[in-house]
Amino acid sequence: MSQIAQIICSQANAEHCDLFIYESQKDHFRLVGTTHQHEKIGVLKINSNTLMNDPHTIKLEYNGKLTGAIALRNPKNLPAIDNLLEELAFSLWWLDRFTELENTAERYHNMSQLTDAFYSYDDQDELKKEMVKVVAKILRADMVLFLEKISENYVFTAGFGIDRNQLLIESIPQSHPFISKIEKSDSGILNIKTQIDFASIPVKSLIAVPLRLQDRILGVLIAINKISEEGYRTRYSFDEFDLSTLHEVARRISLAYTRLEYQNNLKKEIEKLKSYTKRYEDMIKQQQLYLKKMDLVHNISNAMRASYDPNNVYKILLLGLTSGRGLGFNRALLLLRDRKTETLFGKIWLGPSSEEDITKIWREAERRAMSYGDFSQYLREEALMLDISNGLTKKIEGKMFHYKDHPVFERVVLRRKLIHITPPLAKSMGEAVKDLTNLLETEEFAVVPLIGKWDTIGVLILDNKFTGNPISEIDTEVLKIIADSAGLTIENATNYEELRKKTESLEQQKNMIDYLRKFSESILQNLTTAVIVIDRQGKVLECNKRVEQLLGLPKERVIGSAYTDFGEAFQDVFGVAMKVFERGETITLSRYRIETANGERFFDTKYSPLWDIAGSSMNGVIVTLEDVTDQYLLEQERKDKEKLALLGEMSARVAHELRNPITVIGGFLNRLKKNISDSQARERYLNILSNEVDNLQNIVSEILEFSRSARNIDESKFQINELIEEVAFFMQEKAARNKINLEFMLSPLQEVVADRNRIKRVLINLVQNAIEATPQGGRIILKSQQDQDRVLVSVFNTGEPISEENLRKIFVPFYTTKTYGTGLGLPICKKIIEDEHGGRIWAESKPEGTEFKFEIPIKREGE
Repeated sequence: MSQIAQIICSQANAEHCDLFIYESQKDHFRLVGTTHQHEKIGVLKINSNTLMNDPHTIKLEYNGKLTGAIALRNPKNLPAIDNLLEELAFSLWWLDRFTELENTAERYHNMSQLTDAFYSYDDQDELKKEMVKVVAKILRADMVLFLEKISENYVFTAGFGIDRNQLLIESIPQSHPFISKIEKSDSGILNIKTQIDFASIPVKSLIAVPLRLQDRILGVLIAINKISEEGYRTRYSFDEFDLSTLHEVARRISLAYTRLEYQNNLKKEIEKLKSYTKRYEDMIKQQQLYLKKMDLVHNISNAMRASYDPNNVYKILLLGLTSGRGLGFNRALLLLRDRKTETLFGKIWLGPSSEEDITKIWREAERRAMSYGDFSQYLREEALMLDISNGLTKKIEGKMFHYKDHPVFERVVLRRKLIHITPPLAKSMGEAVKDLTNLLETEEFAVVPLIGKWDTIGVLILDNKFTGNPISEIDTEVLKIIADSAGLTIENATNYEELRKKTESLEQQKNMIDYLRKFSESILQNLTTAVIVIDRQGKVLECNKRVEQLLGLPKERVIGSAYTDFGEAFQDVFGVAMKVFERGETITLSRYRIETANGERFFDTKYSPLWDIAGSSMNGVIVTLEDVTDQYLLEQERKDKEKLALLGEMSARVAHELRNPITVIGGFLNRLKKNISDSQARERYLNILSNEVDNLQNIVSEILEFSRSARNIDESKFQINELIEEVAFFMQEKAARNKINLEFMLSPLQEVVADRNRIKRVLINLVQNAIEATPQGGRIILKSQQDQDRVLVSVFNTGEPISEENLRKIFVPFYTTKTYGTGLGLPICKKIIEDEHGGRIWAESKPEGTEFKFEIPIKREGE
């Protein structure tokens, strides 16, 4: 084009020439050739009105259609280029037309391939992936998105040239303005120089159409930005032809979707037909099996009705259930109901003890059954010879189950429901059925009610422990029928004499239970110790008169109330009972202080689990509170007297400790008087006097510290490990001078509530003693660990271990093995730890050294 511009410029005898092509889509001219400013070719665009109003511009038209323009500067021979301009206008028109026809031909060719490609896919996901690739190829699009409609949202499911990371919103609501506009359009939308708010991509132009399948919308198809090709082109953005092409592509995709849906529906229908056929065959087999088992039920019922001995009826029933020729269960357990005690007790348990035994038993039973005329006769004869005194029956002798609160037996006995426990159900019920799974040693079994005329008289438990065969629906249906028949038969077999004896026995048992209850109640109410029983919900089940006096409430107000209703003081002491449910162990607390209505009292408290008869379930916690206030006060008084007596005994030692510095002070005061004029001697004597006064003051301070009664401590919340590291930092220099290595073995600890400065004093004393007792090159190890609600700290040093005799005396006031010191350091530590913080301090000799340990309780702020 620049060459053509040069020819026109030369023939028109002009200064320079610019050649423009008209782009009708955007109504502007683009520079495509020039005799100067070549860098603007293809870049410079001029609005059509601006260019046409320029007097130097000549329009190029063909058949009334604007194709381009020539801008000449100072032409001197315009007529010379008339023919050239006509041919140029025609050439520009033809190039535009040719390009358009070429693109159209290519698109239709791709469209024909599109149909073949789409109909070769049998999977919708694969179709989506291929769909965006083909659309991008046909439209020469930079990016293609398919947003699939799922419920009320549009979700990105396939894309070309774009991935999920470029999307700002993965799920776009149907109400979104852009999506809504596409949905409502019949043939789609065309936007140039727009922007979409759900993707972080620049958009120069886009086209979008809805993908419809009959009356519903599958999603929307969006093509973004036309790919820039080599050389000049008349269209840089999508146009109406592109939109109509995308609409046609969408229509063909919809047809492909329709085909896939029909194929999928057809496959589903075929699968359904196969499933129905299989189910029909299974139903026939089940019906045959059901009829066979119903015949067995009839024989078992006939055999039971022929006997009037309840024990014999029990045997016939269990034989029929476990016989290989019968219903074939591995084991059958019979529990009979005791209405008086509201329990189920073990009667007979029939079955083998191993899988080998079951095969052997079934084979032998089958052999014997062949000698009888019918199965009913076989059951009657076998029951008479069956010995149940050993085997499994031994394991359930005396075994009882309380059914009222039992999750399984309550439904079976009281609601008369058959329950089939499967492994998943047993796992979900956990501890609730632990008593049964432990007894049966299997997690699948059926529990069947034996229903008499008016009520449940017992329970059957059946399992297939050894063969592992699942208990089917047919089995449960058959069991329901045979259980009804067996219940009535057992009930009818019980004669009036048995009923009379049972009534007398029950009456005697009732009287005995009443007596025992009253006797226990009398003992409970007359105890001087407060006794209260709390359940898992924290409610009071029982209490005695001592509790009424303690709480200041009548028994009627206490029982049924939550322990949290008794005020903050009792809420803490009774709250410990909840920990017993977690641990399952007895908890004992000594000298527990409670602010009662009668003032401060001290109690020894004990929290004991209340187990059921089987010992498998905890029904509550028994809390006993024994008032030991008098003993506590006597002990405190005794300790004070002992301390005073000890101070009296130690007064001589105190006098001796004080006499030494006083003697030194007196001697050097006399020397000072004699040498008062000697400044050097005076300075030396004054320093000695000052040091001895400090020594005297330290001795007096330690004696006062030890003799002072327990002080109020300044509690704060802090981390013991941080305090250990702080003290070690202070003592590091002293340890280094003696070439002693300080080591740490600190475990993660909870924060404690204590007097930080007092605990720090204990640590400093123990570390200092360890440094003084450790030889050069030795080691000192600082340890910490947590034991439930207490923190344990130890200071170990290598060297000569302390003898057993000295171990017994090291915490005795004024006792020391050093040539200096008062011997009060460790007694003061003992006072801080034990008297002020309720902890414990002690020392242990090891083969390689000595270890001092102390522990203090972890408390919460405010305790």
